[in-house]
Amino acid sequence: MLTTRLPARTNRRWDLPPHLKLALQKKRNLQKLWARTRCPRIKRELNHITQDLRQAVLTFRGAAWEETIEQAGEDWKSLHQLCRRLTRSPAPVCPLFDKTGTRRYAARERAEILAEHLEEQFTPHTPSDTPEAASHHVQVERRVEEFRMAPVPPLPGDYFVSPAETGKMISRLPKRKAPGPDGIPTAAIRQLPRRAMVAMTRLFNGILRTGHFPKNWKMGRVIAIPKAGKDPRLATSQRPITLLSHIAKLFERIALRRLLRHLTPRQEQFGFRSGHSTTLQLARVLHHMAAEHNRGRRTVGVFLDIEKAFDRVWHPGLVFKLLNTQIPPALIRTVASFLEGRSFFVAVEDATSDPRPIHAGVPQGSCLSPCLYGVYTDDIPTLAGQLQDWEEDVVLALYADDSAYFASSRRADLAAAKIQRVLDLLPEWLDKWRVAVNVTKTAAILTGQQRAMPPKLRLRGQDVEWQTKVRYLGVQIDRSMRMAAQVEQAIHQSRAARSMLRPVLRSHLPLRAKLALYKGYIRSRLTYAAPAWYALCSISQRKRIQAQQSIALRMIVGAGRYVLNDVIARDLRIETVEGIHPAHSPPDV
Repeated sequence: MLTTRLPARTNRRWDLPPHLKLALQKKRNLQKLWARTRCPRIKRELNHITQDLRQAVLTFRGAAWEETIEQAGEDWKSLHQLCRRLTRSPAPVCPLFDKTGTRRYAARERAEILAEHLEEQFTPHTPSDTPEAASHHVQVERRVEEFRMAPVPPLPGDYFVSPAETGKMISRLPKRKAPGPDGIPTAAIRQLPRRAMVAMTRLFNGILRTGHFPKNWKMGRVIAIPKAGKDPRLATSQRPITLLSHIAKLFERIALRRLLRHLTPRQEQFGFRSGHSTTLQLARVLHHMAAEHNRGRRTVGVFLDIEKAFDRVWHPGLVFKLLNTQIPPALIRTVASFLEGRSFFVAVEDATSDPRPIHAGVPQGSCLSPCLYGVYTDDIPTLAGQLQDWEEDVVLALYADDSAYFASSRRADLAAAKIQRVLDLLPEWLDKWRVAVNVTKTAAILTGQQRAMPPKLRLRGQDVEWQTKVRYLGVQIDRSMRMAAQVEQAIHQSRAARSMLRPVLRSHLPLRAKLALYKGYIRSRLTYAAPAWYALCSISQRKRIQAQQSIALRMIVGAGRYVLNDVIARDLRIETVEGIHPAHSPPDV
């Protein structure tokens, strides 16, 4: 089987051998001479050397690709590194615009621009000027201040840490994680002797006893990654990644186990819960919408876009809500110390910014943050307590900061009216806890083919636009409930992955390795959350999805046109997409 040569975009000219570099320089000299003289003899010589050079470069790159394939093993780590060379090209270094619109090229200046932007982002939302909200904020801050000043009873004995628990937590640390500001990797922590482990246990118990989280552990090192499809010259187009101390994160894991003894998230929250996932929440939402559709009822859904949900959590409000739980006050004191006085700095290349304070939000990268955010948004309102005996409450779907409401009725206007009642209650809750919703990015959808749409929903005096399709938890949901938009998205993503991995799939790697790559990079995109939406697809859409798998398998084995797709799948022992996610009954929608 012939080996596909490595794509030209993955090789640079300065990687060529000396004799090819000399030939390239000769070609450039002939191009300059032809531009001056327009001599036919020089043109023939230029064409001849161009053709020979092209063939020589292709041969060299093919040999280099052969060597790369030979060095790759069959283990997943080796295969993953091989694919990274094809799918992840280095991002170009771009300047950043400062507030005056001036381009800044120096690494230090770019770090300061990002740090200034993030400092503004890590601040609570502006409080509402309504008297009720202002009075509530004063009461919350007074209660939290009284708690911080009052003596706290000690923790019960079973809340303290034992060396065995510390060792167990250390053994569960991930092996490959970038170190935080202290530069200590997880590999070093995993090699600690028992004496050091006992000393660390004493430190953790001291934190629980005093309620004081060390200041050095509150510093975060932030690196920025450009967002796909955004202008990389804007600070808002950079995705911040915060690296924290692994020793601090080890203590956070221990504290989380103690918090979870007293915290039970509401049933609608599927994020950060064991045994729950995006697929399960999507299955719940789509089953509800499809079942109502089959009953001849219309479903109105509104999908909220909460602005900077994790970055702008109001610290006094979070501590106030923790005080209303059964968590021991001494543990709440530790959590309050964990939140206050945090800071960060931005690292760009070899330069770093000055430290900047964090005034709001739950720390990115901390295992405590999802749990604390869940506590903060646990009381998001529904219509409970405001319904007649014959009325049903709206359906609430939560996954981290992705929030959605659904209401169904035989008449679309009645379903929309019920959702509007919830949206009328929402501003009071938003104002009380200093949470903001971006109404322009909030979307509403009405299932079914209805020509006359109900009046637009309104939130905070702004219209919520009706959409023909919405994106929820990575899946496109359309009005017809036939998931046509999701099928198009899945096919597009799988095609893009197959195109980038074409040199690997057509190489002489063992079939077992190529099938592992196909399952990990292509089929995972083709069947993302498929248990939730595949049964709603039509037969033609299922055939299109299956066709993408057949194309990839034919590429892997290099089969001719005369070989049937079923034969290829049978010999490779690959299930059909229908077999992976069977539709037990044909969809009625």
